[in-house]
Amino acid sequence: MNDIQYAFFNEYGDYGFDFDNSDVSTHFMITAILVKDTDKEGLEGEIERIWQKYIQNGEKHFSYIKDQPERMLQILNEMKDLPFKIYAYVIDKQKIRENSGVTYKNTFIKYLTRKVLEDLSNTYEKLDIISDDQEPKEFMNAFINYVKQECIPDLFNYSSFGFNNTKSDILIKLAEYTARTLAIGYEKNLSKYYQSFYKIIKSQIVRINLWPHDYRNFLYDYKVDSADIKNDEVIIKQAVNLAYQYIDKYRKSDDEDEKLRIDFLKFLLFNLKENPDEYVYTQEILNNLNAIRNIELNPHNFRSNIVSKLRDHGLLIASSNKGYKLPVCLADLYDFVNLSSLTIFPMIQRIAKCRDQILKATNKEIDILEQKEYEYLKRVIEMEILKVK
Repeated sequence: MNDIQYAFFNEYGDYGFDFDNSDVSTHFMITAILVKDTDKEGLEGEIERIWQKYIQNGEKHFSYIKDQPERMLQILNEMKDLPFKIYAYVIDKQKIRENSGVTYKNTFIKYLTRKVLEDLSNTYEKLDIISDDQEPKEFMNAFINYVKQECIPDLFNYSSFGFNNTKSDILIKLAEYTARTLAIGYEKNLSKYYQSFYKIIKSQIVRINLWPHDYRNFLYDYKVDSADIKNDEVIIKQAVNLAYQYIDKYRKSDDEDEKLRIDFLKFLLFNLKENPDEYVYTQEILNNLNAIRNIELNPHNFRSNIVSKLRDHGLLIASSNKGYKLPVCLADLYDFVNLSSLTIFPMIQRIAKCRDQILKATNKEIDILEQKEYEYLKRVIEMEILKVK
């Protein structure tokens, strides 16, 4: 029997749109702590231990140490190897207002409930959601009601996607602490400690969904340090636009490989926002893709069924011996060409040598490339022969 996957939800931020008011946040965060049933009890004990160690008796909540970055770093370091994953949404309210004109709290919450349920339903086949029922917040209240309305239980009163009666105050608080930690990276005055926080918890992040979808979300703070700025900007815009076009086209597909491709693209988009110049190792990508699935994707299938198929559709994905990324400059594309050439050219040479040996042995009566499907390959090899001559 498959292990139950719990999602402990919490939110951070406000619902206001008066950004001239310093108390109004520019972003709204929704965070889920993903925990398997077999890990839940042990995780609760570890978080309680960390709480007792770092949170003073007079402090009611993790959030009270926001202005103590050194203590936050210590807490994150103690939590980084614990058995939980982070699935989050970062909603840019400024973009929501700019793109849709939404400034009313109820409209904003209604929009989010639909978006979050749609995304979770497309990502997970089964998910047991737990929220704070002691101090429910407005979004979570609306989300609970919407899920109950849309996810109808079967004859046995079971819904594969819905809210669970399991209680865990400590994991609900962990979800809020995580949301507050991630929010530091999107505040008006970005903390100099955010990159340190992020690097510690990076391996536990399954996905951070950035809404609304707009390539400018990935470009506004990216500084092109190149003599070829104009071409580099074209490359990053094309890479992001193609990724989003694919996601929008196939996001409702029931095909498991398509779901994997979409999750892979979302992870690359997330990495582009956080570390635009860095590649992501294959194993880290697999860890993220497999974290929300019962059947694990292996490296071979990942390359042949996920990466290759996306490239067949024309998407721009750079790769090197350091992993994968969306390209932000011409150099990234050269990395892909160079890596591919290390495989392609030697293989063509081997085929050419094999063909040459058979031609010699049969006095040119047998040509292993004479079949129609090998016509292009034959032309490539013969062009190389002409160059040598």
